[in-house]
Parts: sequence; structure tokens; C-alpha cells
Amino acid sequence: MNSKQKRVLKFEYKPNCFVLVSFRERDSGCGDFRIKPIVSFLYDAGDVAAEWEVEYGPIQIFHKCSEDAEGAKEHYYYDYENSSPLSWSQLAVDRWGLPKEASRGEWDYIFAVLQDWADKDR
Repeated sequence: MNSKQKRVLKFEYKPNCFVLVSFRERDSGCGDFRIKPIVSFLYDAGDVAAEWEVEYGPIQIFHKCSEDAEGAKEHYYYDYENSSPLSWSQLAVDRWGLPKEASRGEWDYIFAVLQDWADKDR
């Protein structure tokens, strides 16, 4: 487990479908230590994952790779990933209505969209 993975809680909703939770330090403005929760949904297709961070995130694609692969970077889900910097879409979040579906508890729908994105990128 790398240092990034250590800071992420991973809950399996159903096979290949995960909810990730982590926390970032935030400035409280009065010197107190405060954190901000980060929640995302991730579909793991084995060698490709599609993720949506619920507050601000696009749908993002990650390619699993080995430590010695070209462009390999430590990752919070895969040990290493080497995705293109342009492997994301903010427009897709609204096009597929992910925030509205999350507010309705339509988890299967969200993971189906992410699965579609991961499968298309394989």
C-alpha cells in the first residue's frame, strides 16, 4: 500500500464498483485544523478505471500500469497509473445527469455510466 492509498477508504458497493472516501486539510480561517471530505464513485474494469468525484469532479479515466511503465505515477486506487492528462470529461457529468442521479440514490445508474466509460477506453 503506497502513501496515497493509505489515506483512502475503499468500500465495495458491488463487484467492481467502489465508493472512495478521503479527507483533505482545509483552512478554517481561525487557526483550527479542519478537514474536507472527498467522495467519489469508481468502476474498476481491471486495467482501466472510471471515476467521478461528486462535488467538482469530471469523469476521469485511469490506466493501470507497472511501476516501470512510461509515465507511471503512484495512484490512490491502482498502485500505479499512466493515463493521458486529457483522459477526463466535465461535460459528461451533466450530460449523464450524475449529480441528480446521486441525489436520488441511483447508484446502479452512476456505476453503469462509469462502466461504459471504462469499457470504451479499454
